[in-house]
Parts: sequence; C-alpha cells; structure tokens
Amino acid sequence: MEKHHVRSWWLFLPLLLGGLVLPHSLAAQDGAVAGLVTDSHSGLGLSAVQIEVLRADETLAGSAFTSGRGAYGVTGIRAGTYSVSYSLPGWELVVETGVQVTADQTTRLNVLLGERSFNLNPITVTASKRVEKALDAPAAVETISTEDIAERPATSLTDHVKEKAGVDLVPTGLQTNYVVIRGFNNIFSGQTMTLTDNRIARVPSLRANIAHLNPTTNADIDRVEVVLGPGSALYGPNAANGVIHYLTQSPIDYPGVTLAISNGLRQQSDTDDGALSSDEYVLHGEGRLAFKTDDDRFGLKISGQYFNGEDYDFKDPDELEQQGIAQTCQAALSPTNPACVVFSGDLDLTDPGDLAALGVRVDNVAAGRNNDLERWTLDLRTDIRPTPESSIILSGGRTTAVSSVDLTGIGAGQVVDWGYWYGQGRFTWKDLFGQVFWNKSDNDETYLLRSGRPLVDKSSLLVAQLQHAYEIDERNSLTYGLDFLRTVPRSEGTINGRHEDDDDVTEFGGYVQYGGNLSDRFDLVLAARLDDHSLLDDLVFSPRAALVWRPNNENSIRFTYNRAFSTPTTLNFFLDISAQSIPLGGPFAYDVRAQGVSTDGFTFDRTDGVPDHMSPFNLLLGGSPRQLLPTTTEQLWAEAVALIAANDPTGQAGLLLGLVGVPSAADIPVIAATLDPETAGFVNPTPDLAGIADPTTLKQTTWQTFEVGYKGLLGNQLSFAANGYYSIVDDFVSSLRSFTPNVFLPQAQTQAFLQSRFTPLVGIVFPDQATADATAVALAAAIGQVPLGVIVPPTAGGTTISPILFTYQNLGDFNLFGADVSLTYVMNELWELSGSVAWVEDNIFETGEEDVPLNAPKWKGAATLRYRNSDAGFTAAARGRFVDGFPVASGVYAGEADAYSVFDVNLGWDIPGSQGLTAQLDIQNVFDNGYQAFVGAPELGRYGVLRLIYHH
Repeated sequence: MEKHHVRSWWLFLPLLLGGLVLPHSLAAQDGAVAGLVTDSHSGLGLSAVQIEVLRADETLAGSAFTSGRGAYGVTGIRAGTYSVSYSLPGWELVVETGVQVTADQTTRLNVLLGERSFNLNPITVTASKRVEKALDAPAAVETISTEDIAERPATSLTDHVKEKAGVDLVPTGLQTNYVVIRGFNNIFSGQTMTLTDNRIARVPSLRANIAHLNPTTNADIDRVEVVLGPGSALYGPNAANGVIHYLTQSPIDYPGVTLAISNGLRQQSDTDDGALSSDEYVLHGEGRLAFKTDDDRFGLKISGQYFNGEDYDFKDPDELEQQGIAQTCQAALSPTNPACVVFSGDLDLTDPGDLAALGVRVDNVAAGRNNDLERWTLDLRTDIRPTPESSIILSGGRTTAVSSVDLTGIGAGQVVDWGYWYGQGRFTWKDLFGQVFWNKSDNDETYLLRSGRPLVDKSSLLVAQLQHAYEIDERNSLTYGLDFLRTVPRSEGTINGRHEDDDDVTEFGGYVQYGGNLSDRFDLVLAARLDDHSLLDDLVFSPRAALVWRPNNENSIRFTYNRAFSTPTTLNFFLDISAQSIPLGGPFAYDVRAQGVSTDGFTFDRTDGVPDHMSPFNLLLGGSPRQLLPTTTEQLWAEAVALIAANDPTGQAGLLLGLVGVPSAADIPVIAATLDPETAGFVNPTPDLAGIADPTTLKQTTWQTFEVGYKGLLGNQLSFAANGYYSIVDDFVSSLRSFTPNVFLPQAQTQAFLQSRFTPLVGIVFPDQATADATAVALAAAIGQVPLGVIVPPTAGGTTISPILFTYQNLGDFNLFGADVSLTYVMNELWELSGSVAWVEDNIFETGEEDVPLNAPKWKGAATLRYRNSDAGFTAAARGRFVDGFPVASGVYAGEADAYSVFDVNLGWDIPGSQGLTAQLDIQNVFDNGYQAFVGAPELGRYGVLRLIYHH
C-alpha cells in the first residue's frame, strides 16, 4: 500500500547533527591525560575504572572509563594543573595531585588500585547509551558480570538472566527459551529488545528472540545488562518493556585462548503426555582465539561452538492425529480418499519427504518429530584503534541449527538446517558512534509438525544508526541520533502467502536526550523520539523524563515517565499460512489458516447486510468450497440436507428432510460461533450476523509507564534495589485469535421445526408420534453439531478448501501495577548472597474487547548463594527459582502452566599445576522436579553438565 509522503521534519535532523558535531570537532587542540590502571596484586588491567580530572575548585574538567585491559584516555583538557581521581566500587580510591597538562600533548599516568570488596555498583552502557554507574542510571539496571558468566556453563545465553528481577523466562526445551521483561510473553515473542554489541539480535521478519540462533558463545561474553522498563526513547520501537544487552570481549582487551568441552546428561521421567523416561547425553564444545598487536591498535578474534544432544520428548496430540490421517491417506493414495483431502494442494503425498514431515515412514526416511538437537556457530571480529579516541570494529557470524523443534503460534516447527547470518561494522570517533548491520535467515527445509507444510525463510534486516554525544558544559550534555531499519521478508509464499511481493517495511527514527546535573544531588534526563513506519499512518512520539536524586554517593532515588511503543510485526500484517486442516468426514474439511490483517484490514462481502460464507458442503450442491454464499437459513438448509443425504446410504433421511419444505429465518435462525483452539469447540454464539464487524488494520501498541525506583549501597556489603511501576497500555495487539465465525443451524430450533412438520406425517410416514419425535431429535442433532460454513472475507488465503482464519487484532486498553526487588549481600570475602522478587497485580487483563493474558506469573523469585575462593581456585553456587502458575493463551497453545520450583548447583575448580585448566560441574533441577513451563512445551527434568575449560 502506498503510504503518506516523506515528512519534511526529517530534513532538519541531519542539519541538527551537523550543526552540533562540527563545532565540537573543530574545538581548540587541548591536552590529554592517558595511561593504564592495574590491580596492585595481580598486575592485570582493571576495566570500568572511572577517571575524573578535577580543577583546583574540584569542578570536573573531564572524565572517562578504562577499557577491558585498563587503558584510558581523557581528552579536551585545557592546559593547567589538575588532580586526577581513580575510582572503582570495591577498590581503594586513588587521587593523583599536581598533574600538569600541556596543550597538544598527552600526560601519561599509570596507577595501581588495591581491592577493597566486591563490586556492588557496576558500570553500564545500555540505560542511557553512554557509560555510567548503575546508581546514576535513569532506569533500573541489572548486570551479570564476567565472573558470573565464566563460572556458569550455559546451553543458551538466556541462562544468565533467568534469576534477574523482572525477567520472565519460559524454557520450552533443553536449549530453547523465550525471554521477556515484565510479562506479556508469547511463543515467538519479540516483546523485549535483545541486543548483542548494539546489534538487534532477533530473527529478521519474524521478530522472534531465539537465543540459540545467536552466533555469540558463552566464552566470548564480557557482561550482560538488563534494563527494566521502557526504552523506546533511545532504542525505538519494540523496547516497551526493557532491553537485554549482551556485550562481547574485544580481542585487544582480552587476547588469549579459551577452549571448553562439556558433557551433559539430560534426564526425563515418564510424563502425562506419554513421553517415556529417558537419559540422553549432550555434547557442547566452545572455543575462542584472540590476539592483538603490541601497540594495542589491532586485534582479531575467532570463536565458535558445537552443540549436540537430544531434547526432552513431548507427544503433541494434534501432531499424532495428523499423522494418523496421513497414514490412512498413504495406505490408499487417491484424490477420492477422504483422508487425502486434508492435505490437498499443500503436499505431494507420493513424495517420501512430504510423508515424513507428517510422521509417515517410507523407504527408511526419518518421520515425525525429531528431538535431535544439533547446531554450530562461527563468529569473527576485528578491532582497529587508529588513535586512543577512535575505533573500527568489523564482525560477522553464522549459526546453523541443523536440527531442533521450536514452537510457533500455529504449532511446533521441525527446524532443519536453519542458517542465521549477521554482518556488522561500527566505529567510534571521540563522541560520535555509527554502525551498519545486516541480519539474514537462510532456511528452506523447516516444516510445521501439525501439518507438514513447509516454512521457508530467507528474510533480512538492514539497520544503519548514527549517534553523537555533545558536552554543553560541565553539567549539561546532549545525546542524539538517527536510526534506519529495512525489513525484507522472503518466504517463497510459505509464510506470507499472497503478500510475498508486497511486504517490505521501512522505519526511520530520530531522538535527542538531554542530561543535566541540576545540583550535586539531582540529575535530570529528558528525551524525545519520533518514528516513521511505512505501514502506519501517523508518526509515533516517544517522550521520556527522569529525575534522579542522590542524597549521598551510595544511594539514589529515581522518578521516571516513559512513553514507549511496539509496532505490529510483518507477521501481524502479512502472515498467510495454513496451520492444519480439520477433517469433517468424506471429502470435506476446513483449512485452519493464520492470516495477517494486512494494511487494509478485512472486508466481508455482504448480502442484505449479512456477511457471506464459504461451505465445504457446497461440493454436494455442484459448487466450490471457495465460493462465497449468502448466509441465510435457506442456503444452510440446502447444505445440511445435501450432507445428511450423502451420509445416508438408504436415502431415507434425505427423503424425510425433503418432505418438510424449506424453513425460514423465523423457523430456524442462523447462529454464528468462533472456534476455541483450547477446547476445539465453538464459543460465543450469536444470532446477530449483521453485527459482525469488518476487522480493521492494526495500530501500534503504546505503553505509558510511571516508575519510582531506589538503588543503594549499604556499607561495603549490601546492594539493594526496588522498583514500582504503573503502566497504561493502549491498543494491545493480540496473539493469533479466531475471527471468522462458523455458522450453524441450532439444534433446538431445528428439532422444533422438524417435529412440527413430522407430526402431520404420523400414520403416513411414521407409525406413531414417538417415532416421529425420535427421528426429529436424531436429525436435528446431526444437523446442529455440524459447522455448515464459515464467514470469511474474499481475501481469505488458500485455494482448495474453506478456511477458518486466525489473525491479530488490537484488543483495547488496560492498566497494571507491578514491582520488583533485588539485593546482593557480600557476607565476607568468600560468601555472597543475592536474590530477587517480582510481582504483577494480575495475569489476565480486561480490555472490553477480549482478555489479554500476561502469559507470565504474578509472583516469581530467585535466590543465589555463591562462594568464591580465588586463592584456592574454587567456586560454588546454589540457586533456586520459584515461578507461580499462570494461564496461557498464545496462538494454538491455551491452558494452564502450573507453579514450579527449581534448584541448581554448580562447582568450579582450577586444577593445580595445570596452567589454566578449570573443571566445572553444573546440575540444573537437582531434585528432578519435572515441570512444564508453558502449554505445548515438554516436561523438563534434571540436566547435569561436566565442563573442562582451558584458558591461556
């Protein structure tokens, strides 16, 4: 659809950027302070040390943070005498006085810091897109450190965030997790913005955060930052509830070799769904090789991993039913075989490969759900630092998911050789940052397990971003930038169907953020963003305001307001795929089809104000099941009579119905009801067919969130954070839901009509009244239980049979309260205790249209007890998580997820005399407490991993 013209306001943003960058870059050539900060005990460089250059009156002249190897540089310092402070929470403060700075020269200062206690106030970059301490950030930030990551074997990167406050993690297999922040999870969820080194790391087009497709390895992660709450003002669309950012290690700052090999044992007990008890071995290998030049100007890194195992078993009843139908079809392959009608037009049932997709084994071709897990990844990165103030980073990687089972909104998919590529180039020069990256899927062998239908995805996402920070003076600064995103879905008709040639999406965004120190105790942050989406009619405005009060250097209280938004995905607009078929007996079936709402919505054809329908039984009347028919009592009666006659070999039933004449709407009104995927029944019956509205196109979902938060350091031992928030949600976009009602002739009225017409025939056709009444009851039951047709728009996809459509719709508005709390208590140099609790007021929200599921628990909590003895080279941790039960409604998956508790332990030991060899043991779900985290997911049991790591 051709949309609005390009708006003129975009022309001013490049002028704004140029006007602010140019004066800054042409400033006078001042002096600089640079050097190296190292640990006084080990001699290793210390990262994230804050350096502040102070004038004689103690005002700030400049500041910086050290890199991963301890190097730093503070530029733009006027000639004069200064004092320089070096601070890192958990380390002794060092102040160098009488430091002389000369114009156009660099003063070198190397300092040693002594360790004081554990780091309780980490450095972050995600909340404000600039380096700052967690206490100063205008958002709730949770950080997972390098040490925590190194001590924990992980099958997926998401394993590192599942104990953090506000994080909802749904494990659906050994390696598969769906993660969001503060609820509203879904199968294929993209609700939370996930980044790797500033790169959007989701699967393009599908906008799904599938962590095991990320090429980044556990051995290469430097730290993880989790920002709770809206982030649209800086990150644009689809960061409404938060951001999870994985940052990797630079080869210049972290050269060396890391090799890891893990052998795991996955255990599963007999389950209610029929999965049998089994113990299966898992192999996971990782490697990282990085080197740098002596001048720290060039570094190269290569990393990769290989994972192989067998996933937890699950018996999906819908998959088993489809397999049975396929076997019946294959046994007597013929277009006249009723079982073959279900697959007509979609699969070649003479092809062993297509039969295997449906679970029919032919000529030793593997059939049905394959629980084998296999994937490999490769990642490359080059760092170039021409000057202390500039860097160029080029990186790229690929993941190949050789085999796995991943859930989708229309059933599980059998992943076969799914490739995921990315390429990224980014640069920094002083306060200017820019990047271009490209994500691409490469898959043509994956298929749906419930239907055998193929899923081809060769979509791509291209993003270009530019950002600049400008220091107005010592207390005021600006951060501003531009974003360009281009999403190009390519599915060869298997996912986007008829929309395949008209489904590209372009997005532009621009933002500016002001940061000001109102005083030594108050900071103010104001931000605004405008976004233009090629499929939405209006510009989207995302403001942000935050006031941070620091009563002292160890405590901060934050008041924030954010307006964020989530755009409809390309699936929301353009999905057009058959999920499965519902056989009705004989050559009749319905196609259950998922179809996006498109940019124009849906419009029903109507006769006398009532929307028309399609009927699979129109074949009996000499027509097509794709023909639109008037939804009248007379038309449905003709379909019902033809169906009853076709199923009666004696012809008596059809003869009887032929004797009663044709009822009117006054005799038998037509009833419409929608298919409920949870029960496979029909719900919400209504006789008001004219009141069935045409579904409109989608709008973005907006989130307005008011939040108050506290974070503080209580002495040198306790860090505590608490956040309370209130969100106003408008135009929430649903998961897939049925919107095309089926039409019925209701049993009670049909029975009354037949009895009134059969009574005069007593003694002529029927021997007595009881026989006439019993015949009327039996025929009415046969007619009333059959969905004779389905009300659909003429744009309904498919070409062979009548479709029941599922789509996405804006459901309306609702409000919610929530809170999350976290703490870390360092008991002494060896022991540390941490924990988190999160609460949301409800897990079902009423909108006036339809209830919105949180798809997450109201209550959840986690606790970790950690032991670290660096002298002995020994670490240990015990973790526990509690997740309350919650209702699930996500596509075809609906029901209840029960509450569960899981306990994990892991141990690590630096083997003496081995020169860099460490052994780790990790046991997840120690007590083998079988639990199902989501409807449609397998029941998970104990998983143990023994890992050997070599690091040099």
